[in-house]
Amino acid sequence: MKEEKTKEKKIVSLLNLAGNVFLFLIKIFIGFLTGSVALIADSLNSLSDIFSSSLALIAVKISDKKPDEGHPFGHQRIESIAGLIIGILVAVIGVETAKEGLMKLFFGNEIRFGLAALIVLAITIALKLFLAFYTKRIAEKTKSMALQAVSQDSKMDVLISITALIGVFGAVNGFPFLDPLMALVISVYIVWTGIKISLENSNLLIGKAPKKELIEEIKRKALEVEGVKGVHDVRAQHLGVLVQVEVHIELNEKLSVQQAHSIGKNVQYSLESMEEIDRAFIHLDPFKAVYFWNNEKLSGKK
Repeated sequence: MKEEKTKEKKIVSLLNLAGNVFLFLIKIFIGFLTGSVALIADSLNSLSDIFSSSLALIAVKISDKKPDEGHPFGHQRIESIAGLIIGILVAVIGVETAKEGLMKLFFGNEIRFGLAALIVLAITIALKLFLAFYTKRIAEKTKSMALQAVSQDSKMDVLISITALIGVFGAVNGFPFLDPLMALVISVYIVWTGIKISLENSNLLIGKAPKKELIEEIKRKALEVEGVKGVHDVRAQHLGVLVQVEVHIELNEKLSVQQAHSIGKNVQYSLESMEEIDRAFIHLDPFKAVYFWNNEKLSGKK
C-alpha cells in the first residue's frame, strides 16, 4: 500500500512538472509577443510552479525513506519544509507581479495579437483545472503536504489565469488599463495564497496540535483496550502531516510489571494503527480512587 501511494505521488509530481514547463514556455513567448503584462506575470508564476513541482518531487522521494540513525522518526517533515518554501516563493512572485502591474498602469501598456493571448490563457485554465483536482485527490489520499501545497497553487493559478483573461479581453476592446489592473488583482491573491501556504506548513513544522476530534478518537481507542481503567493527559503534535501522541493510561496498581507492559503495548499498537498516527508513546499510571470520577466520565466503566 505504501509503495503504491509513493508511486502515485511521484507520478502526479512529474505530471505537474511537465505541465508547468509547457505552460511557462507558451505563456512567456505569447506574453512578449502580445505585450500583455498580465500574461507575462502569469508566465512568471508558471516559472515558480516549475520550481515548486520539482521541489515537491524531491520532497516526496525523501519523505518516504525509512527512519535511519540520523533521522530516527523518519523524514516526513521534509514535505512541510517543501510546502513552506513553495509558499514563500509564491508570495515573492506576487510582490514582483504587483511592481510590474504598477509600472504598466502608470506608464502605459500596449496589447498586440490579443487573440493569441486569449487562446494561451484558455489552455492554461483547462490544464490547471485538471492538475489542481487530480493533485488534490492524490494529496488527500496519500496525506502529502507538498502535493497539497502544489494543489493549492494550481487552484490559485486557475483564478489568476481567469483574471488575466479578463484583463487581455478588456485591453483589446479599448480598455488598456484593465490589463495592468488585473495584474495588480492577481498579485494580491498570489501574496495572500503564498502567506496562507507558508503559515499552514510552518505550523506543522513547529508541532501544531491536531484537531480536537482526533484527540477524542485517540482517547476512545485507548479506552477500548482491555485493562485500561482511564485515560488522561493526551498530548499530540504534528510531525509533518502525521501525528505523534503521548497518552497516560491508568491501570490496576496490583498488576505485575509484565502485565502492565503488555497492556501499554496493546494501547500503542492500537493507536499506531490509526492512519493519522505515526508514533504513540504510552505512560502507565496506577489507577486510584481520586481519578475515579474522571475515569467514569471518560470510559463509562464502573
